[in-house]
Amino acid sequence: MTRQERIAMQKRIQGSGGMVQGKSAGDIAVTCVTWSILFLVAFICLIPLWHVLMASVSDPKQIAFGMGETYKGGIVWWPVANADGAWDFSGYEYIFEDGSIFRGYLNTILYVICSVSIGMVVNITGGYVISRNTKLKPFLTLFVMFTSMFNGGLIPTYAVVKGLGMTDTILSVIIPGCTNAFFVVMMSNAFCTVPESTVESAKLDGAGHLRIMFQIMLPQAMTFAVVVILNSVILQWNSWMPASIYLSSNFSDLWPLQLLIRDLSARSDNYLAAGSAAAWSLYLVRYTVIIASTLPILCIFPFFQKKLEKNVVVGAVKG
Repeated sequence: MTRQERIAMQKRIQGSGGMVQGKSAGDIAVTCVTWSILFLVAFICLIPLWHVLMASVSDPKQIAFGMGETYKGGIVWWPVANADGAWDFSGYEYIFEDGSIFRGYLNTILYVICSVSIGMVVNITGGYVISRNTKLKPFLTLFVMFTSMFNGGLIPTYAVVKGLGMTDTILSVIIPGCTNAFFVVMMSNAFCTVPESTVESAKLDGAGHLRIMFQIMLPQAMTFAVVVILNSVILQWNSWMPASIYLSSNFSDLWPLQLLIRDLSARSDNYLAAGSAAAWSLYLVRYTVIIASTLPILCIFPFFQKKLEKNVVVGAVKG
């Protein structure tokens, strides 16, 4: 580019009111502080997982008491070798030899699929009803929001589930926690973003409520639906409290993975004082099962991260 061309470009930029300038010292300082905070938050989030991963292949005796030559307690930054100078994989061997872990995986996958499927039907229908301009809209909205702030409590909920005959069945894990008021409100807001002219056109063409809801409005509100689905999957995958309440120990073959992890961790505490090789292997289970249960989510979530971030931002943008 010649000197005359550069002068002409600068004149065009000035004539159009544009301005070209570099970053100021304040902008650079804000950027450095922002990145420093982000790295600090990421570091804090990753440290617990790194500690569990390193401890899962370390010498259980040194990890339990922190009195070894190479480990004095605190965060495990690197696997602590045993007396033979090797890493200890006995915890992983124990959980893969125990068939309950695989059964817990299958139960959890079943609960996630069924709960999310039923929950989405409830979220979509409930959100559609609340989003329509009817005389009952204020009452229904208040009714849903009231349940998000107040509930009957643990004992009344258990009495209802037991009265319906769902205790010690898979329905007790799937039905009570398949949705919540927050997800219904999210879908209602999603349907409210659909232009009313589109709904009126569908009605003129003879479309009923089901067709309008699933074929007209839901595709346009799919960005919100994806957020609801991903959050439902994560909540159900990490859920163990309902199963511990509604499924007794006689039905441990129905326990989800997270409840099995809790049970194995409790057993490792009980066997800690035994001191045998099997007991020390069981002590490592508290770490290995956490890795085994977290790994699927860590592998799957990055594929949906951009979509999740995009959809959350879309839900916050108006106009």
